[in-house]
Amino acid sequence: MREIRYVRLDPTGNITCLVLDPVTEAVRPRVTAALMDRCEQVGYLEAPTIPGVRARLRMMGGEFCGNASMAAAAWIADRDGAPDGRREIALEVSGAEGPVACAVARAADGSWEGTVEMPLPLEIRECEILGIPLTAVFLPGMVHLIREGRLEPAEAERLLLEAGKRFREPAAGLIQWLEEQETLIPLVWVRESGTLVWETACGSGTEAAACMMSEREGRSLRTAAAQPGGILRAEVRRSGGRIAKVLLCGTVRMAETERLILPEG
Repeated sequence: MREIRYVRLDPTGNITCLVLDPVTEAVRPRVTAALMDRCEQVGYLEAPTIPGVRARLRMMGGEFCGNASMAAAAWIADRDGAPDGRREIALEVSGAEGPVACAVARAADGSWEGTVEMPLPLEIRECEILGIPLTAVFLPGMVHLIREGRLEPAEAERLLLEAGKRFREPAAGLIQWLEEQETLIPLVWVRESGTLVWETACGSGTEAAACMMSEREGRSLRTAAAQPGGILRAEVRRSGGRIAKVLLCGTVRMAETERLILPEG
């Protein structure tokens, strides 16, 4: 039997398990499978490989995750004590080419308000899957398909599984965007773990929707997207006719460290 420490964090309802002990590539699928009934996603904290970076975060499918990055930064700041209640923390994150800048500040209720500089979209284009028109936003390690309007749950799941066959990215999301209500319904599929999860909040999905609108309108903008777990905010800044920076803002709530008992084998 092996004991593995992890912490379960709540970034805007998108419950995330961060594994704190070293876990080999061969063992990770078993750890991920064991933790997925306790959360929506699993990330692994490791020693950094880039000078000046506090930690390396590797998501369960090699994708980038803004909420998990925010959660990891808040956990590090909480461990540091952060006497002034604020920290700027750089992380290595799977799916991102360079360091990811995170800023966190402790709120009056003990939670943390976080901002993450998101990797920029690689491409935004229209496509069609199963006869349904979609906007595809390609991010490092992930493609989000945005459907303007609602789908039946079974139809949404079928569409996303089909997208997983069509695209090569480690992860894919289906974002149902209800613009008039400023509401986003995220469904995420991860290739390596084979998981299909109706998430309570999706940071990269929020970015994708904001970038889609920015491209259509040709302007910088800020948006707040209500999701089942709460509200995530995104800011898109443009320069020279292109998206130059995207910031994601949300809230992280702390939890105690827990232990997973993993049978040998």
